[in-house]
Amino acid sequence: MFGYVTINRGELKVRELETYESYYCGLCRVLKDRYGLAGCTMLNYDMTFLGMLLSSLYEEKEEPAKRVCRPGFKRPLLKKKSKKQLSQTAVVTESLGYAADMNYMLAYHNHMDNWLDEHSFVSLNMVHLMQKNYRKLAKKYPRQHKAIASYIQKLHICEAANEKNIEAAANLTGEAMAEIYAAKDDYWQDTLRQMGYYMGKFIYLMDAYDDVEDDVKKGNYNPFAKDYIIKGFDDRIKNMLLLMMAETCREFEKLPIIKHADILRNILY
Repeated sequence: MFGYVTINRGELKVRELETYESYYCGLCRVLKDRYGLAGCTMLNYDMTFLGMLLSSLYEEKEEPAKRVCRPGFKRPLLKKKSKKQLSQTAVVTESLGYAADMNYMLAYHNHMDNWLDEHSFVSLNMVHLMQKNYRKLAKKYPRQHKAIASYIQKLHICEAANEKNIEAAANLTGEAMAEIYAAKDDYWQDTLRQMGYYMGKFIYLMDAYDDVEDDVKKGNYNPFAKDYIIKGFDDRIKNMLLLMMAETCREFEKLPIIKHADILRNILY
């Protein structure tokens, strides 16, 4: 589902792109350090954005760290790099650590979902491998764990009932992301929670739109299954997506972010 919250590369300055890459690689570094090389395969853009957002909001120190890259390891964000460029440092912050943990928890449930829906033995194997670490994270982040677990359970009920109301399914993703974005119990938690809520809805809608034809062919649940062939469907979804991002941006502008604000706006707008 995740991976839509990424940069508009052509609109970033070279230095801004390098900064974003340092966060992207920094998240990969933390995933590797905490969860081994398998953790690197869970890396996604959405949690990179969250890590940069929280790091900027709380003005956290950026600690240099070597990049993880190994020969043959895919780095979908980055173009071909020289050996000198590949040896450049990534950055690690406290919030990138939080983002890595949330990345892991979401990946665990994604594999669980793949096993339940598609009986993927690859995902079942990953669930077994990740279970021990996930239990530790569930104790460390009980609020987020409860929100994610509840989200997955309610989403399965929604899918089993073949829920036609797109808001019902999208709201569930929004509620889970709201708790993930509200990393701390502080003054900014309500704004971050609202931002995460609308971002979560955007992600769900984008994913459903992106997968609708494939889901129809496979017989998988998709709230757009009966609508996507109707004239004007694309415009309708575009308006829904714009509305979700407008609400997300409205909440973002309430935050006193100066550092990396241009990069964050590039992603949002």
